[in-house]
Amino acid sequence: MYECGDVDGDRSKGVDMEALKPDARCAECLYRLAETAARLAVGDSANPDAGRVEAAARTIVARGIERGSASPVIANAMLTEISRLSGTDDPYTGFKNQEMDRAEAVCSGLDVGVPNDLRSGVSLAVIGNTLDFFQDPEQVLNDVPRLLRDGVSFAWDDVDRMDDFLSESPKRVLYLTDNAGEVYFDLTLYGILKARTRQCTLVVKGGPALNDLTRKELRIRGLEDRFEEITDTGTPGAGVDWDRVSDAFLARLEQADLLVIKGMANFESLYPRLLSAAAIFLFRVKCEPIQDLVGIPKGSFAAIWKEPAR
Repeated sequence: MYECGDVDGDRSKGVDMEALKPDARCAECLYRLAETAARLAVGDSANPDAGRVEAAARTIVARGIERGSASPVIANAMLTEISRLSGTDDPYTGFKNQEMDRAEAVCSGLDVGVPNDLRSGVSLAVIGNTLDFFQDPEQVLNDVPRLLRDGVSFAWDDVDRMDDFLSESPKRVLYLTDNAGEVYFDLTLYGILKARTRQCTLVVKGGPALNDLTRKELRIRGLEDRFEEITDTGTPGAGVDWDRVSDAFLARLEQADLLVIKGMANFESLYPRLLSAAAIFLFRVKCEPIQDLVGIPKGSFAAIWKEPAR
């Protein structure tokens, strides 16, 4: 069912994050996010407050771009201000519900079960990362059956390095989630990791952040019992907001042997850090700046390994 593609060039040295400079192309997505989040928070595009909230959000984006801040940092500052001005802490509630309804239906309606091997689990998990807050979840998920049928070809493929590491029986794994609907695609890989490690902890956001997964969605959907342990970052925000992250989460990072990390925002905020644990980053390349950074085409899938800091 699942196949990997050939990888061109030497990937052994990993990604040069110094190449991730502030990019003018990021501005378009951030301004679009400001518009969407502001109008969702206010609840009515005709409401005069919508323009005021959006204007404030766009000002924060402009300042962040001028300062050369990373996209997740700008997005988090913008979302915090939108929440403050609108009094709405989770404008993406409806979007997440729609996304999770469709993702659950797609995963429960698969004609055949997913093979219970690591590569198949990783493939299914990364297919889930096709979800994106800039796109209609139903439209995106309609493409899932084709991906399952044709198989996932990783343009950057370090799945075997992950497999080798797991053969050494690591004790503690942290599974950092991304978009809410992805959790249904993560269940197979989580189960495989749980069987091959002593402890596998699911990590969700500490509060609402775009359409990212929180404890609230797990509780409402009755999914809490599917995971042996659940923790959170201690803070809302795309990726990991290092300025506000909890000490408890930092301690978990220090104790982990392996980090399984979903999504581009998590990649942007975690890959540059000195991590004491080995890490595998699983995501679909959704924009040209990340395409240029990792050297694989937009729309392709990546499984990027990072050795622990020495």
